[in-house]
Amino acid sequence: MSNTDTTLNKKQIRKDILVLIIPVILESIFTYLAEIVSAGFVGRLTGMAVTSQGIVIRIISLLNVVWSGIRIGSMVYYVRLYGEHRYKELKQGYQNIITITLGIAFVFILTLVLFPSQILSFFVEDAEILDAARGYMYIMLIGLPFNVIHRLNGACFNAMGDTRTPMFMQVLNNVINIVCGYTFIFALEMDLMGAGLATIAAQIAGGCVGTFLLYRKPAFREAGLTSFKLKDRESIKQTFLKAIPVAIEDGAWQLSAIFMSKIILTYGSDAYAGFSLGGSAELFTELPVIGFTVAATALAGKAKGQKNGPLFREYFRQQMWMNAIVSGIGGLVMIFAPMLLMRAVTDIPELMEIGKYYLMVMGLIYIPQNVQRTMKGTIYGSMGDTKAPMFIAMIGIWLFRIPLAALSAYVFHAPLVFIWIVIAVDQVARFLMMHFYMKKKKVMQCVELQAEQEAL
Repeated sequence: MSNTDTTLNKKQIRKDILVLIIPVILESIFTYLAEIVSAGFVGRLTGMAVTSQGIVIRIISLLNVVWSGIRIGSMVYYVRLYGEHRYKELKQGYQNIITITLGIAFVFILTLVLFPSQILSFFVEDAEILDAARGYMYIMLIGLPFNVIHRLNGACFNAMGDTRTPMFMQVLNNVINIVCGYTFIFALEMDLMGAGLATIAAQIAGGCVGTFLLYRKPAFREAGLTSFKLKDRESIKQTFLKAIPVAIEDGAWQLSAIFMSKIILTYGSDAYAGFSLGGSAELFTELPVIGFTVAATALAGKAKGQKNGPLFREYFRQQMWMNAIVSGIGGLVMIFAPMLLMRAVTDIPELMEIGKYYLMVMGLIYIPQNVQRTMKGTIYGSMGDTKAPMFIAMIGIWLFRIPLAALSAYVFHAPLVFIWIVIAVDQVARFLMMHFYMKKKKVMQCVELQAEQEAL
């Protein structure tokens, strides 16, 4: 192969990566902007409305841990089938996973409908807030099944290498949510209930339109007729075997956030506020790398399905370089211009100063923190392994982050910046563990190793 051919191949590979990543980045930006607009609408009502919405969102977020796990698990399962052109199994698996996941969703809905006060009173005891939160939660539960369908549709689109359709679906959701939100809340004066109705209108549209578009995909049309009856139990088994570790990892992260909040609050409420705002400011530099996990999963599955080892390794190398370059630029901004980012989220000098040091420390380890997305996606797409990233995250959280932060705060009474250093140590440790795992499991040679096993 000539040097020109190699250059052209690399250009095509970079194009393949960007085609997948850019829509995911835009989808994340649209989601972020929609959340800001929605919060702004409700924030112009009353403090009770804001609190009631916040409580219900916390409950919905806990349920989203389950749907996110199933989404990743199903995507890992779909990637292999799509890469091997097993379209009928893909479609049948999708329908069976939809059936079983909606069943789980209805169990959660029934529980929340039957025991609303018992669940909501865990967060607040004020009768007026409880009443408002209960009404808002009932409305949000109407849209929950459609939200589940929307997420699982996105997993299937992404597994097929189509990240543009989920992006357009997110734009549709945002437009409906914002237009209906403004109309219901302000024009029709429906207050918090209007916000809930706007959300479920967007979810219903997203779930229905997304399903229609998915069934028009060539792979689904070529698959022919399949059934929503639980015929393909293997798809459910494989999906949930992969989904459970992802859900556990996400749940552990949510739990660790509570512990870290408690630790940081020992330094005062300003310390916690500065940390929260620093995290929000960090999101501006994080958005460009969000799509690398999806891209790595899809491309690793594609190359392995084609049994093309050199392509598999080139996809990985190019993504690592692209990720590192983008992360390096973001890290430099965080190190040398942290106040520029902090001014975007607050105008309080004390909080800006706290968030500044958080951003500077995170900027130093931004490359190893973010290239983990490419490494994790490659492990998902090539090995179908969601357990290893879970164990790595658990070790990072519970053996590094929480113990070292607790020692710094409670035993050594170290300055607040040591907490930021502990978070950085956790991220570097995870990067090193993921690197050693990929070396030990010979992930880069997985295509050739699979071919050798099949030949035996």
